[in-house]
Amino acid sequence: AIFNLYLYHLMKTGKLKQFFFIAGLYLLLSCLPVFSFSQYILNGSASQNNCNCYTITPAQFTQSGSVWNANKINLSNSFDFTFNVYPGCLDSSGADGIVFILQPISTSLGSSGGGMGFEGITPSIGIALDTWQNTINNDPYYDHISIQANGVISHGADLAGPVQASAANLNIEDCQWHTLRINWNAVAFSMEVYFDGALRLSINQNIVATIFNNDPNVYWGFTAATGGATNLQQFCTALNPDFYTNVQNNAACIGTPVLFSDTSVSFAPIQSWYWNFGDGTTSNLRNPPLHNYASPGVYEVKLVISGLDGCISDTLRKNITIGSKPVANFEVFDTCANLQPRINDLSVNTVGVINQWTWLIDGTVVSNAQQPLFTNLTAGDHQLKLVVKSVIGCESDTAIKYFIIKPVPLIDITAPDGCIDKPINFSAIQTDIATNIIQWNWSFGDGSTSTLQNPVHIYSPGGNKTVKLFATASNGCASVELTKTINVTVLNILANNDTTILPNIPFQLLVDFGGSLIGQLNFAWSPATGLNNTAIWNPVTIIQNDISYFVTVTTLEGCVATDTVNIKVFKGSAIYVPTGFTPNSDGRNDLLRPIYIGVNKVYYFKVYNRWGQLVFSSNKFGEGWDGKINGNPQPLGTYVWMLKAEDLAGKIYDMKGTSTIIR
Repeated sequence: AIFNLYLYHLMKTGKLKQFFFIAGLYLLLSCLPVFSFSQYILNGSASQNNCNCYTITPAQFTQSGSVWNANKINLSNSFDFTFNVYPGCLDSSGADGIVFILQPISTSLGSSGGGMGFEGITPSIGIALDTWQNTINNDPYYDHISIQANGVISHGADLAGPVQASAANLNIEDCQWHTLRINWNAVAFSMEVYFDGALRLSINQNIVATIFNNDPNVYWGFTAATGGATNLQQFCTALNPDFYTNVQNNAACIGTPVLFSDTSVSFAPIQSWYWNFGDGTTSNLRNPPLHNYASPGVYEVKLVISGLDGCISDTLRKNITIGSKPVANFEVFDTCANLQPRINDLSVNTVGVINQWTWLIDGTVVSNAQQPLFTNLTAGDHQLKLVVKSVIGCESDTAIKYFIIKPVPLIDITAPDGCIDKPINFSAIQTDIATNIIQWNWSFGDGSTSTLQNPVHIYSPGGNKTVKLFATASNGCASVELTKTINVTVLNILANNDTTILPNIPFQLLVDFGGSLIGQLNFAWSPATGLNNTAIWNPVTIIQNDISYFVTVTTLEGCVATDTVNIKVFKGSAIYVPTGFTPNSDGRNDLLRPIYIGVNKVYYFKVYNRWGQLVFSSNKFGEGWDGKINGNPQPLGTYVWMLKAEDLAGKIYDMKGTSTIIR
């Protein structure tokens, strides 16, 4: 009774290590000789770390260690052993490996080097975790696992393997503890080997008959070795507390009962469990009843187990998150029909981040975004609802608010084509009856604007212009902007050049207007004298006397352009060349040039000095010699000229003479 009261005192005062140690000691003493503190025999470099963990080799060169269970097991019975193994931290320079061995010979076996303490032991079964590549033994390059017999470490006659030890990684010398599970089924003669929970090797063989000469009683243990490379190599008989819950990711909403289910793994039978649920409550049951947390929060749940061998596990800690109920809240603002209503999400939650939003307008789900965008909402009153949910899955109540979509004015536009430098009348009309327009906003496409409903505008220059219009109503809403492109016509025409024609010979008049407007222009020639048609762009005239024709061109929009053609009637020709000129730049008689009357073409006009040097030449009307050569004034004296020309009747003039420079 006193012993029980002492245990109760230790548990209530939180002295768990002492509690489990005394309780375990009592159970162990009551179960001897099945479990004994002295049931493991250590050899060589092996040492005991704590109750259930052993170092086989320290990180030193040329070490050999072994740990054997002092009691033989009977392979006529099935077993399922789980161990924690620590292959070390050194990868490329780490060696040599750990072997789990079954053998009937002795509890003092083991050797150093690449044999990992297993080499030469016969009869035996070895499950080798080999972390050094000995090419002489046909080792693969990765850390591997194999089932071998009779101390033969060279691969080729393996019972199974070699295969990569870890299904996930090439290297297991990663400073991590790994689980090694060995399951022997004595009925099916099958052995399965698991590494970190993954099946890596299996054999189906009556090893009692084929390996141990029908003697089922064998020792089991671990050996390890180092040689010219080292590693800290350890193992533990498994004492691994673990559990799972009925809630996903160990998170639930407030009010949800949590079921804790024990999944602990232990080499020896588990004697006791101690749960601390983080909210001040505890349990000693393997699988406690449903647990209800009173308030939201993150709770650290602890689990400690003890085995029949007297060992107490480390404390397993896992967080259980109990999420709070979110509070949905938001702001929504009235707006115009052509705009997005402004919304601010104000939802909050204490435990568990909000990660889901469900927005409903007038009962229809329209968005799952935190900041939604609503389009094409009709004018009028609307109801907006919001439900939020946390990452844990906790859902809020529904928040409800109302907002108004105000109508926008509806308008139409009249913007006609027009002419440059002439007034163009623009007009706008309202086509709805739901709003009151208080301002019109015109942009004429040339930098000018107006706030009148029906403005008048003059363009200069012309061309295509983009006219825009929107209106603002008394409710603050603006219409959709209307856009229209108009053409401001620039009418440029060019009639024939002034010319000289022969009497009574037909001559065609022409108006150049670019050609693209044909069919859109009206033509008017005046006077009608000699013309065959006054309303076309290319009439023909026959005249006997000089005359001036006027042409007026009008577009469909009313744009007008005019031009004049002066025509002289040829009644004889003549050419006059001055006998002297004064090139002194006074603007009078500065050039030596012919005067042509009735001449249609100049072939050449040339001037020579007294040495026969050509000082000037031209075949164009109006050009003459300025008395210089290369910009240098020529001396006073007489110069010879020659010319050739043709008049309108085809008469050829071939003339020469002299002219004097006078200064």
